[in-house]
Amino acid sequence: MIQQRKRRTIIVILLFLTLVLVIFITSTQYSSANSSEEDTVVVPILMYHDIRMSELGKYAISPEEFESDLKYLKENNYTAITMTDLIDYVYNGSQLPKKPIILSFDDGFLGTYTYAYELLKQYDMKIVLSVTGIYIDEKEALSAYSYLSWEQISQMAHSGYVEVQNHTYNLHTSGSDRIGCMQADGESFSAYEKVLTADIQKLQTEIITATSTAPAAFTYPCGQFSENTDIVLKKLGFSASLSCEYGVNYITKDTSDLFGLKRIRRSYNDNLEQRLQNAYLETK
Repeated sequence: MIQQRKRRTIIVILLFLTLVLVIFITSTQYSSANSSEEDTVVVPILMYHDIRMSELGKYAISPEEFESDLKYLKENNYTAITMTDLIDYVYNGSQLPKKPIILSFDDGFLGTYTYAYELLKQYDMKIVLSVTGIYIDEKEALSAYSYLSWEQISQMAHSGYVEVQNHTYNLHTSGSDRIGCMQADGESFSAYEKVLTADIQKLQTEIITATSTAPAAFTYPCGQFSENTDIVLKKLGFSASLSCEYGVNYITKDTSDLFGLKRIRRSYNDNLEQRLQNAYLETK
C-alpha cells in the first residue's frame, strides 16, 4: 500500500515537472517569435533620378509630381529617414518611426538642387543622394543633362535635408566589358577588388571633402553587381548597399538585411499610392 502511494506520488511529480517544462518551452518560443516580429521593420525605398520641367519619362518627373509625393507621404504618416538612420537601427538599436520610408536619388542631377531641395525644406523631408563622381567633376563635358556641383552638394548635405552616398566615381557605364560595378568575365577577384576599391575610394575622398562625412552606403551603378561586390564593399567599411530590385524591405537586426536593398522606381505619371501598395503585396 505504501509502495503504491510512493509510486503515485512520483508519477504526479513527474507529470507536474513535464507540464512545467512544456509551458516553459512554449512560452520561450512564443516570446522569441513575438520579439522577432517586433524587431522587423518594413522599409520602402523610392528611387528617383531627375526632377525637371521637360523630357519627362522613366528617369525624370516634374516638380509638381515630387511635391505631390511629399504631400501624400505626409498625409499618410510616413517619415523620411536616411541610410544612417536605418544602419543605426540594425547596428546600434536606435529607434525608427512607425512608418519609415527612404527617398533615394541617383546620379546627381541638377534638378535635385533646383527643385527637390526647396520642397524638402518646405515639407521637412529628407532624401538620400547617391552621386556619380565623374558626372560632378566633368558635368560640362557630359552635358547631355545638367548635374550638380560640389558646392551645391555641400550646401544640401550641411542643411541636414540631404544625405550623400557613394554611386562610384566612374563605373556608371554599360558599353564596355564591365556593366556597372560587375566583375568582368575572366577577371580575378584581386584584379576586380583593385578596380572597385580605387574607384570607390576616389569618390569617398571627394564626398568627405564636400560634406565632412564618409558615406556608409553604396548604390550599385546601373543596378548591376556580382557575388563578390558586397565582399569588397564590406572590406571598405560599407554597412549597406542599394539595388534596383523591385520591392519593399523587411529589416531585422541581421546586418545582411542591409545589403542589396530593394527599391521602387518613381517614373513620370506613376501613381505613388498604387506603386507602394503593389510593392507591399508583391514582396510579402
